[in-house]
Amino acid sequence: MNLFKTVAVLAALSVSALGTAALSETRVAFVTAEGGLGDQSFNDMIHEGLKRAEADMDVSFVVIQPRAVSDFQSSLIRAAGQNFDLVLGATFDMIDPMKAAAEAFPAQKFGIIDVGSEPLAPNVFGAVAKDWEGSFMVGIAAALTSKTGTIGFVGGKDIPVIHRFFNGYYYGAKLVKPEVNVLERYSGSFTDPAAGKEYALALVNNASDINYAVASLTGAGVIDAAKSTGTFAIGVDANQNGLAPGTVLTSMMKRVDNLAYDIVKSVVDGSFEGGVNKQYGLKEGGVEAAMDVNNAGLISAETLKIMDEMKAKVISGEIVVPNYIELDTAANQMGTPAIDRPQGN
Repeated sequence: MNLFKTVAVLAALSVSALGTAALSETRVAFVTAEGGLGDQSFNDMIHEGLKRAEADMDVSFVVIQPRAVSDFQSSLIRAAGQNFDLVLGATFDMIDPMKAAAEAFPAQKFGIIDVGSEPLAPNVFGAVAKDWEGSFMVGIAAALTSKTGTIGFVGGKDIPVIHRFFNGYYYGAKLVKPEVNVLERYSGSFTDPAAGKEYALALVNNASDINYAVASLTGAGVIDAAKSTGTFAIGVDANQNGLAPGTVLTSMMKRVDNLAYDIVKSVVDGSFEGGVNKQYGLKEGGVEAAMDVNNAGLISAETLKIMDEMKAKVISGEIVVPNYIELDTAANQMGTPAIDRPQGN
C-alpha cells in the first residue's frame, strides 16, 4: 500500500495513519528543509527521489514540513518516536538538530542530505552533492557568456554551505576568464522572492548581466528580475530552466533526488551504513549544468565545448574545485590549479 501524506507539522502525524502502511513496507519520514515543498528547488528534488523509491521499491513515506528552523529538532525527535525505518532530513541547518535526535534514538536509522564532510553520528547516513563542482560548471558558462564582464551571485544566507556554492562559481569563472568581475550578495532569507528580486536588480545596476541564485524560494525573485531587465539568471538545485525559458541560462542541478533514493535503497536492501558522509560530484552524477529545450542556444557551442573539457578535467583529478568548508582559513589561494581566494571568503 502506498502512503503519502504532507503535513505542516509533525504533530499532525497520527499513530492510526501510520498503522495503515503494510508491515512489509519500508516506512520513511522526510523532514523538509526551510521553504518546504513547492520550492521548485531543493525540497522538491528530494521529494522526487522519494516518489521514485516508492514506485521502484516497497516503500511508503510521509512529508513533515516544520514551520521554522527552530522546529527541526522537535520534528526529528518526534518522527523517531513513530518507529519509521528511516528519518530523512536535509541541509546544513539540520546538522545539530539531527545530532541531538540521533543521540536520543541510537537504534533509529537517520539520513541527511547536504551537509559538511564530517559524519554526524554512528546511526546517520550523510550524503553530499558536490555543489561546488556543479557551481564551477555554471561559473564557466556565466563568465564566457557575459557581455558586460560582470556576473553576480545571490545567496539566501551568509553561511558556510552557501559560500561553498559561491567559491565554486567564482573559481570556474576566474579559471576560464581571470578578468571577469564576480559580485556577491546575501539576501538573508531562503523564503523571500521580493528580497531576491531587490538584490538581483541591485546587481544588474552594477553591470552584472548573469546572476546565480542560490536561495531556494528567494531565487524566484532573482529569475523575475532577470526577466524584467533582459539579463540572465542561473537556477539551482532543480532544473529551473523552464521557469523562464530564454531567461534562465542554465541551472546547477544537485541530484539530491538520487541521494535520497540511494539512502532509502540502502535501508531496503540492508546495506545502510551510518557514520559516513558519501560525496556525489561530477564523476558520480551528483551535480550537473542543466541543458534542455528551454535554454537551447543561450550558451554558445564553443562555451559548451569548454565546459565539457573542464568537466573531464575535474573527473580525472587534473582540476580540483575548492570546497569552501575544507579550506585552510589561513590560505590565500584555493583549488588546483590555484587561484587567489575571493575577498571576504
